[in-house]
Amino acid sequence: MPTSAPRTLASVHDILLRLEPTSLIDIGVGHGKTGVLAREFTDIWHKRYARSEWKTRIYGVEVYEQYRNPLWDYAYDEVRLGDALRVLPDLPDVDVIAALDVWEHFSPEYAAGLLDLCLKKADFVLICTPIIVREQGNVFGNEWERHVSRWTPKDFTEVKHRLVACTGYDWVLLLSDRKPIPYDVWRLHRRWEHLMRGWRAFWHILPHKNW
Repeated sequence: MPTSAPRTLASVHDILLRLEPTSLIDIGVGHGKTGVLAREFTDIWHKRYARSEWKTRIYGVEVYEQYRNPLWDYAYDEVRLGDALRVLPDLPDVDVIAALDVWEHFSPEYAAGLLDLCLKKADFVLICTPIIVREQGNVFGNEWERHVSRWTPKDFTEVKHRLVACTGYDWVLLLSDRKPIPYDVWRLHRRWEHLMRGWRAFWHILPHKNW
């Protein structure tokens, strides 16, 4: 859907706040929430409220044009319409690529190609995907909204640097083939700290190494 549950927002945007990206690509813009919050925690957080003062470049990729709305024009420098595999090569390299609640819409073959491309275009790739993927078909006339796959941290072990966070309902993965995960980010997502999010989160994270 062009929206998603708010349960990952604290983890996702805490990571963005600590990475301090100056450029970001949002894959699967949908309603535009990620762009708005990324803008808030990169520019507005640093007291650059006026658009003329903004320094962060935020790009979006969306396959379904009918989701276009005024948030796109406000938060993003540019939104490209089309398949991410075809659109990404024409966008500049960035500090972070965010793919939030979209990975479950990709076949394993498509996801492998997209991840490889993302790792080449960005210092860090931030992925959020549900632990339990429920059946979902066409939504709002958008065939790309179908859930077709399920992912765990074990599916990303070939990436050099990985951090795994868990809300108890979703995996939050920070990946990089270029740079190690910054200590400030890793420190706040150690395994024992998932206890603070409840036993459900700790139970899911326990079998997985928290890099």
